[in-house]
Amino acid sequence: MRDEAEGLPGPARVPPAEVLLDAAADYLDLELRPSLEGYHAFQLRVCVNVLRLVARELRLGPAADARARASLAALLGSVADTDTATVAEAQARGAAPDDVLVAAMASGALPLDSPALLAHLRDGLRDALAIHNPRWVQPDGRRDG
Repeated sequence: MRDEAEGLPGPARVPPAEVLLDAAADYLDLELRPSLEGYHAFQLRVCVNVLRLVARELRLGPAADARARASLAALLGSVADTDTATVAEAQARGAAPDDVLVAAMASGALPLDSPALLAHLRDGLRDALAIHNPRWVQPDGRRDG
């Protein structure tokens, strides 16, 4: 339905879901929260946080997922070059890419101090924190505080 609405002029166009979620969160946080106290104020803050998290997931999630898939594919490709048996066995079992990565680490085919592994994990964590708690990550990817 959203695709159909995007071609319509003016007010018939539907804003993206993340914009609607941000607007709802802003209203609840800025307009309604000051009128509440105690339990209901706390519950409203929880709702606002959930709305903002879902909006960030919609906004940032697809690119983060694509980066993670590309990074994991490159990492598994480098492991397959050095230890085809571990990767082939895990793939033959129908293991998910993350499970193949775990098997490669467990077998020693991918050292735990591998710069490529550490970069993959660091970048994935940075992307996850940008969605789930952006206050914990500075723009350059360092931990805040």
